[in-house]
Amino acid sequence: MYYIADEKLRSAVEKFGVEKTMACRTLYQLVKLYKAGLVTESVGKRAEAMLGEMCPKELIDVVAQTTD
Repeated sequence: MYYIADEKLRSAVEKFGVEKTMACRTLYQLVKLYKAGLVTESVGKRAEAMLGEMCPKELIDVVAQTTD
């Protein structure tokens, strides 16, 4: 995955696949924005639910390190 510059994300992609890694990273970012009050409650709650359903804790731990 030469197009993913972050080493942590690259290793996650190798283990979980690009679609799952990027989806989980996006969901994590939405939850983070919701907790900061920048995303509506309905979007934030749904993102939290989807994150819990789709994303293994190991992957969440990796993507958490790659977001601002």
